[in-house]
Amino acid sequence: MAIFIGTLFLYITLYGGCAAARQRGGPWVVIQGKGTDGQPWMRIGHHRILGTNEITLTFPGETAPARFTNDPYMRIFNTPNTNGLPYGPALFVDVTFFPGTIALDAFGHLVEMVPRTLYLDGHEIPWVPGTNIVVPTTGKLPPDKRPVRKPAR
Repeated sequence: MAIFIGTLFLYITLYGGCAAARQRGGPWVVIQGKGTDGQPWMRIGHHRILGTNEITLTFPGETAPARFTNDPYMRIFNTPNTNGLPYGPALFVDVTFFPGTIALDAFGHLVEMVPRTLYLDGHEIPWVPGTNIVVPTTGKLPPDKRPVRKPAR
């Protein structure tokens, strides 16, 4: 009986420690919206990497979906949910250990969030809080260089 209780205590302790280590970094937060002029924007936030600031991507020349209201849409990536966002699908979501790696397709642009840096269409952009990035309609990655999203079974 003592071995069973000892083993159960060890299992619960190790499981709790692993779960705490997995969630320690906190999730990515992505907010998508549009300005009063209809120009779409996307804000990327993470409390440990960017603090209370965010990085803002604006997409001039693109049009937000008609069903998209002026209320911003927020997605917190704390589960491996690859459902589409208003501006395009989530191509890759790995949140085994937070914050994880997220790859989004936004109007044909590849936006990859990794803890070390932000990748926009294959170009590395350092995490600098409060950065505003204007994403041109040109410079999108060609289809052969984009990750392929596997269909759900």
